[in-house]
Amino acid sequence: MDIRKVIGIILIILGLIFAIYPVYSAQAVSWIAGVALIAFGIGLILDGFSIWSMMAGVSAAKILLGIIAAIIGFMFLYKVDALSFIIAYQFYIIGFILIFVGLLGIFIAIDGISRATAILTLILGIICIICAFFSLSQPLYTAVIVGICMIMEGITFLASGIIDE
Repeated sequence: MDIRKVIGIILIILGLIFAIYPVYSAQAVSWIAGVALIAFGIGLILDGFSIWSMMAGVSAAKILLGIIAAIIGFMFLYKVDALSFIIAYQFYIIGFILIFVGLLGIFIAIDGISRATAILTLILGIICIICAFFSLSQPLYTAVIVGICMIMEGITFLASGIIDE
């Protein structure tokens, strides 16, 4: 079986779970956001230490942002009972972290690829802030919207797998 079909089926199943059980899927999104923030924070910390000899100030900023991201990630992991209520705030926090990292990357970019990556990170941060604004009124809608998007993406993967044959 083609990998695109497998991914499509998995996305459709996960999308249905998110759309049918928004409370549980909101908790899953919180957990995933926590794990992602921890990994992102560790990456920032390692990157900060790797460039310490070249730019100590920038390194310190990256290490500090990495520590903050990791701490917030752990908070998302272990405060599962309240996460369905604060999912919009997660978007705000993640968005602000991405914006700070993007701005920092724009100002210290060594080459064009680094600057382009920083600009994309900044844009994703702004998108997170916009998502936070809309999900603040009803956080469960976020899980339903994510589920619908996963179903559409799954159908796209299935359709492209069939067309390629």
